[in-house]
Parts: sequence; structure tokens; C-alpha cells
Amino acid sequence: SNMMLRKIITTYEPGFLRSVLFWSSVLAFAYFTAFAETLTISSFPYYSFEDRYMAYTVGSAFYGIYFIVSFPAFFYEFQPANLDKKEEWMSLWNSFVSSCGHGMMIMCLLDFVRLGLGIDLVVGS
Repeated sequence: SNMMLRKIITTYEPGFLRSVLFWSSVLAFAYFTAFAETLTISSFPYYSFEDRYMAYTVGSAFYGIYFIVSFPAFFYEFQPANLDKKEEWMSLWNSFVSSCGHGMMIMCLLDFVRLGLGIDLVVGS
């Protein structure tokens, strides 16, 4: 994902269309990655799905939410903070705080999707 996003950023001029290409690539690649992982794990003998179609379609879309946040996060994490000065990298503390923020973004997106689908939150039994 980093190579794809870096190619988009370095090849095209900044603007609305580059942003649309960037985010549509993130969304498409996130779903593709989630689907590919779901498909490959389905042949593992210790995993089974009640409804394979639901696991491949809805499950992959739900799992793709993790990648929607993590692909841009890793892209921006592993580059200099100031592109004009190559020696300025993100500090360990900034990486930690950024990771906590990305985790919260993922949790919120998962919860928004759950609420949008009308699924009740059940904790415990």
C-alpha cells in the first residue's frame, strides 16, 4: 500500500482529483486486502464460516475498515515530518500518540458501521 500511495503522491499534482484518487485507492485496496485474507484463511482447516457469502462480502467490508485507517497511517508514519528537511523524522512519543489516535479512529468507524446496520452491542452472555 505504501508504494501505491507514494506513487500517487509523487506522480500527480496536488489537488482535488489527486485526493479522490488517493482515497479511492485506499478504499479499493483495503477491501481487496480484506477479501484476499478472508478467502485465503477460508481454506485453513480450523476456520469455518456459517455463511461464506456473508463472510466474503460483508465480513471483508467490515474487516477493510482496519485497512482504511492503517494504510494512510503507515504511509504518513514512515516519511520525514518535514519533507524539505529529510533528517526530521517522527519521534517515538509522536508515533505512540499517533498510534493511539489511529486505534480510536478504527474503533469509532467500527461502531458507526455497527450502529448504521442496527446491530445491538452485546457484551458478555
